[in-house]
Amino acid sequence: MSYSYLLEVTDTINHRPRKIMGYTTPAERLQEELADLQAD
Repeated sequence: MSYSYLLEVTDTINHRPRKIMGYTTPAERLQEELADLQAD
């Protein structure tokens, strides 16, 4: 089992439920803000 596969599974477990419930992690919020800045 590769490390990246483990990360992917962990990421899915940790983040998918949050996204469904409307929560974002600080990192996701930062990425969205950066994307907004770049869009301008």
